[in-house]
Amino acid sequence: MILGKVTELGAQSGIAPQLLAIIKQALALEPETLAAGRHEIDGDKIFMNVMTFDTALPESKRYEQHREYLDVQVLLSGRERIDFGPAGAALEPDAYHEEDDYLLCDAVAPCQTLHMQPGMFAIFLPGEPHKPGCISETAQAISKVVIKVHYRCL
Repeated sequence: MILGKVTELGAQSGIAPQLLAIIKQALALEPETLAAGRHEIDGDKIFMNVMTFDTALPESKRYEQHREYLDVQVLLSGRERIDFGPAGAALEPDAYHEEDDYLLCDAVAPCQTLHMQPGMFAIFLPGEPHKPGCISETAQAISKVVIKVHYRCL
């Protein structure tokens, strides 16, 4: 997992140059102005999901993880909590859904927590379980974009 601010992308170390270029390309499309839904950048290799929804209690949500795609989660407005764990932290995961590249689980060990503010991003690599959309301070509507990057693009 990599954490940062979109305003400091140029100074961010540890991000592969190809991924940095993809993130900049996606943000240049001004996702905050786009309709909710999927927006393709390079077909199924790189796309972004723009969404607005209400945060919910962490207990009501499940962890997700992917095998094929990195998730670059960028918070556009509101405050959000994301619980996560390192690769291999998923406890008793469900079956993998190959067609949609995800598996779910109810718990991870060890568990870590991020408190996202507008303009922050979190990159989750394949195999890293994460539970986005949780209440940070109070339940509220948030807007975010999730940039999906196939690992072969890197």
